[in-house]
Amino acid sequence: MHVEKIGHWDEVKKLLAGNLGAKLAAALREANLRNAVFLVREIKRGIRSQAPGGQQFVKLAQGTIDAKGSSKALIDTGFLMNSVTMKLMPDHAYVGLLASAANKDGDSLAMIGAIMEYGATIQHPSGATIIIPPRPFLHPVMEKYRPQVIENYRAAIAGVMG
Repeated sequence: MHVEKIGHWDEVKKLLAGNLGAKLAAALREANLRNAVFLVREIKRGIRSQAPGGQQFVKLAQGTIDAKGSSKALIDTGFLMNSVTMKLMPDHAYVGLLASAANKDGDSLAMIGAIMEYGATIQHPSGATIIIPPRPFLHPVMEKYRPQVIENYRAAIAGVMG
């Protein structure tokens, strides 16, 4: 059996001999960092503007506005927004609310964030049913900027591959 090589095999040999794996890993780590920092910034910007990823939050009920003294959703003490963070792993990055994050009362910010993201129906001790509509602040940002994140990875790979 005869195998004929067609293409740019000399260039491939050069790339493989030049510590390609380490260079590619470093470029992808840099892209992870760049993407994570960007997404954290955009999530926080979306909360401040009340329209993450361009999707306007459902307006707060008048009773909620009266109780908290503000019409801004997800912004009371700043704990939730300030807890949006990133965690870099060797091969990926996590962006969101860490399970260990808590407010000054010890409430899980990840749980509060899930309620805000997906909504909830709560039975109040008084017997009233409270419906909290979804106010997604993570997914709309991730979806809006998915093409840019992918392009950052493509550019990192292309930068190594030449």
